[in-house]
Amino acid sequence: MFETLKTRGRKLLSPITKLFVKLHPNFLTLIGFLITVFAGIVYARGIFWLGGVILLVGGLFDVLDGEVAKLTNRVSKFGAFLDSCIDRYSDFIVLFGIFWWYMGSRNWEVGIGKYGGTLNLASILIILTILGSFMVSYTRARAEGIGIDCKVGLGERAFRVPVIVLGSLFGPKIFIGFLWLLAIITNLTAFYRMYYIGRRINE
Repeated sequence: MFETLKTRGRKLLSPITKLFVKLHPNFLTLIGFLITVFAGIVYARGIFWLGGVILLVGGLFDVLDGEVAKLTNRVSKFGAFLDSCIDRYSDFIVLFGIFWWYMGSRNWEVGIGKYGGTLNLASILIILTILGSFMVSYTRARAEGIGIDCKVGLGERAFRVPVIVLGSLFGPKIFIGFLWLLAIITNLTAFYRMYYIGRRINE
């Protein structure tokens, strides 16, 4: 499904890609990262809809760097490595910005028993999403390290970023539902990949 969407997206982006062919793909990667940092700052201020729009622009550059590299024959192992590392930082910065805002709001606190104390539910969901997101990437990297292709599961970045962007447009209250979705899907994907790799190794 994601491969079909990527192919269609590349065709739509083709005219835009040609505008950036004079720039080095790694430079585009860094531009996208800086835009994403700005999105994280906006999320931390609680302006979710604007954070989503900025994140969408940053995601555009995340696609353009690869397309420009292919179009100009500048595909490199370091470029792919850099892009992957920057993606991990981008994921964390955006989710940390969202975490920062929810931590400053008492609207999401719930009691944790007769001995008192509270728990910020939204922040816990974000931590679980960060964990799941990194484990999705880690399981794929470790699988490739032992010679097994592992792109199974729904929780890849191509799924996570659109969900965050879409949820952001509805504001913090509705976004909680999207956090539940992300926390569950990312961790289920990571566990499923572990199961999948185990089956592949024992074939």
